[in-house]
Amino acid sequence: MLMGCDDRIPQEVQKAYITLQGQDRIAVVDINGGDIMHYVDVDFTNTGDMPHYIVIDETHNYWYCTLIANGTILKFDLKTDELVDSVFVGNMPALMELDEQREYLYVSRFMPMMGMSTSSQLVHKIDAQNMTIVGTVNVGADSPHGIALSSDGSTLWVASNQASHFFKIETNRFGEENYQPDNFRIGSDVPSSYEINDGFYNALELELSHDNTKLFISCSNSNEIRVFDTSTGDSLDSFSVGMMPWHFQLSKDDSQLFVANRMGNSISIINILTEDISNLDDFSMDMMHGCALSGNDDILVVTSSGSGNAYVYDTKKETLLYTIKLGIDSTTDPLPTGAAVVQ
Repeated sequence: MLMGCDDRIPQEVQKAYITLQGQDRIAVVDINGGDIMHYVDVDFTNTGDMPHYIVIDETHNYWYCTLIANGTILKFDLKTDELVDSVFVGNMPALMELDEQREYLYVSRFMPMMGMSTSSQLVHKIDAQNMTIVGTVNVGADSPHGIALSSDGSTLWVASNQASHFFKIETNRFGEENYQPDNFRIGSDVPSSYEINDGFYNALELELSHDNTKLFISCSNSNEIRVFDTSTGDSLDSFSVGMMPWHFQLSKDDSQLFVANRMGNSISIINILTEDISNLDDFSMDMMHGCALSGNDDILVVTSSGSGNAYVYDTKKETLLYTIKLGIDSTTDPLPTGAAVVQ
């Protein structure tokens, strides 16, 4: 029997959480339907708390959000989206990595952007069960922003946005006095000292290959993704992408990189095996920011701070499925940044 328009089989809802930094709330959207489901309020001080980034713990059913202006990490129930707990870390917390098995959160710092900056050199380790600070590591370089955690939870990689160095931190040494992690230069043309803010590469985000052998770094000032050997810190490869690569995602089989190009107003798709690069764009894209893949890598969600939209792509066909206008019930620009998909 032929089905009419009202007889279509409904698709299963798949949620994504998107931080609306300009409106102090989180948009919860259905990426299978392209709809906004509801908003979660994170306005606690009435002075602009600025939610920036989200990570999801599906094992224990929680999600976490950084408030860069408020200095707080929030913990929410994944099923009800109700606030469970919080912890104050100060110094503009930005990105996070979650050790889901051991329930630890690692928190990096914001970098100079939109007239805001912090000279903080600290990375925090948080016990996510009771939202308490376990310890800190001072990497010795300003704005340790990009962050990636090994699959066994033993090694945390952090890159300074300002000093063009990245650091290898042993996670069991958080809180150890005078501990200085190993450091590596992003390029041979940068100062050997990580105390110098050269601004050559402006590292933005880090991703590890799933076998933990390669570290990928988006270099927003040189318009490339650089690849390093995690055992030696040696440079392995580089990929030229659009202007100012920002957040990016690595496919589960480590064969593709999806890169949001902030000022290129596009998404670069890198085939790591062939080194071929294709691009996705839309006339309305402006100031790309967040990037998130679904569990089977078939759907890509990217956010655009300039347009106030989220874009949902079919990665297999490389076609746009939905443009979701965020925060349309407010006169304040939503400024969407971080994105995370419930797998």
